[in-house]
Amino acid sequence: MSAAESAKTGRVFDRKDRNGNLSPYYEYRDTAMSRLAPYRPEWILELRHVGDSDPYNPDVAFNHGHLMHQLTFFIGEVNFYWISDGKRHCREMNTGDSALITPFVPHSFTSRSPDINQRGLIVAVTYGGPVRQAAASLSHLTFEQMDAAAGDMRDEASTFRARIERYRNNESLSVSGLAKRLEESGIPAMRAAGLSEADVLPNAEELTLLGAALAIKPGDLWYVPMTEEDEVAITHLADSEHRPFPDTNAPFCELSELARTPHQPGQRGFNVRLMGGVLDTSRTGFQHQLHEYLYNHGAEAIELLWGNGRRAVLGPGDSAYVRPMVEHWFEGPAGACIAMSRISGELVDDVFDEFATFATDGRSRALAETKRWF
Repeated sequence: MSAAESAKTGRVFDRKDRNGNLSPYYEYRDTAMSRLAPYRPEWILELRHVGDSDPYNPDVAFNHGHLMHQLTFFIGEVNFYWISDGKRHCREMNTGDSALITPFVPHSFTSRSPDINQRGLIVAVTYGGPVRQAAASLSHLTFEQMDAAAGDMRDEASTFRARIERYRNNESLSVSGLAKRLEESGIPAMRAAGLSEADVLPNAEELTLLGAALAIKPGDLWYVPMTEEDEVAITHLADSEHRPFPDTNAPFCELSELARTPHQPGQRGFNVRLMGGVLDTSRTGFQHQLHEYLYNHGAEAIELLWGNGRRAVLGPGDSAYVRPMVEHWFEGPAGACIAMSRISGELVDDVFDEFATFATDGRSRALAETKRWF
């Protein structure tokens, strides 16, 4: 999608200022989307200027958070605000910085530049995860049921208890019934009772025995606790590692990782900086199983190359979508930059894990059925 096409979709949203009066706060524009893509990326210009970085500045208007995960790429001088555990925060962001915001975290953005022609902006790539994809089923549960079944990743005991109870209930197995199975596997009675009640956390050996007792993988009970930094993950370009791609003696670009957390393994992003020169497409290109969004945030045009000699020019402000497993490259002058965001959508690890269990002589039919089942 060209910058000119994007500009035609512009719309301005007002928010209240410190005096309670409505005034322009954001200008939104659409950017490249696809019916195949799991995200909705938007160009958002910050129209309200602030002269400080006070998270309690009364001119800052917070939203209420939303169901979507949001990878935010910053361009220019932008203040990023969010509320976590009832406390307001503000971080000064600049071009190439990024933030990954967890669903339902209230947030806001303003511009630090007093020049109306130099207002900071963001590119917000919002996407739904498995919870959004399960919306129809979730609508039949109460919040209390879902909350108890999920636990809270910020609390290790809560998460382990929720998982034990969930798998126990799936088996229609009582606490004493699970404890008996654990005792039979060699765990002392008191320890078996504590694990079955989820009053104690398992060690590696006990995790394996719990998995066997519940007929699940030990990994189904294992998890990574969520930290405060995971709730809103921030990466500054100046602090990022810059690595060549490909990592050979002939790279065509440099990658700087954008914000990420281990709780979103299907989300990856990079600031891509070209090294210039004529591209040789016999070199390794980008190829992966994620949906990819591209936005040219620099001042130079960049060529996107893919397939058998196909090319498209992405000028400043242009954007593009690349579907999974399409190998592609970039060509352009040294220093040209493009923001890259990748999202798994429905192609999550469970999909690949299930496919890996299919009979090897028939699994090709999962992608394109070739015969009747009888």
